[in-house]
Amino acid sequence: MGVDEALMGAARTGEVVLRLYGWSPPCLSFGRHQRARGRYDADAAARRGIDLVRRPTGGRAVFHHREVTYAVAAPADLWGGLRPSYRTINRALARGLRRLGVDVEAAAGEGRAPGLSARACFRDPLPGELVAAGRKLVGSAQWRRDGALLQHGSVLLHDDQGEADRLRAEGRETSDASGDPGEAGDEGSAASLSGLLGRTPSGDEVAAALRSGFAEELGARLERAGLAPEEEERADRLEERYRSDEWTWRR
Repeated sequence: MGVDEALMGAARTGEVVLRLYGWSPPCLSFGRHQRARGRYDADAAARRGIDLVRRPTGGRAVFHHREVTYAVAAPADLWGGLRPSYRTINRALARGLRRLGVDVEAAAGEGRAPGLSARACFRDPLPGELVAAGRKLVGSAQWRRDGALLQHGSVLLHDDQGEADRLRAEGRETSDASGDPGEAGDEGSAASLSGLLGRTPSGDEVAAALRSGFAEELGARLERAGLAPEEEERADRLEERYRSDEWTWRR
């Protein structure tokens, strides 16, 4: 999370940055303004070997395990306001997913997002979010500050999102008989690449497809790059905040 926020510095100089990554160990992330205190069980997460973090972006709880996460940092006015920029990024994601053979489309409607309840992010496809077979495949959120935007989200390889509900404090910790956290609880609430394709693509395959989708949609050539020294320094400072209970449980 610290690296994602640090990349906004490059966006303020006019760059567009795409970052793709996975998570180890598994992690439950809360949205920036989502209430988590008293709603999620930190002890249950620790017993399961699951990290907890609060994202800089908004939205609701997401369980990160078998997925590819994307982060886009860009000048805030490059693609217009919140909704136009959200649509631009989602079109790039859709191009990449279609390269994998996924029949993906944007969810219809112009309604407002639901309140920030304890319901997991992938329970409800919101207008403009990417769905396949009628279910959400990519959950995304955006944050804007000082002339830069950060949007990031999850492309699911498998539907493990039931784990978010199992860590809710009022729901108590549960487990399915098979021991597979991806198949219990709210089964079928989210689409996954493995379910849609009948195979599980590797993270590298998904990342390559997404990079191509962004290059095509933006009419740009992507160049691989590491963090600049000032970005590493900024990310290190931000890591302290994102590791702190004060930030994670601030709401």
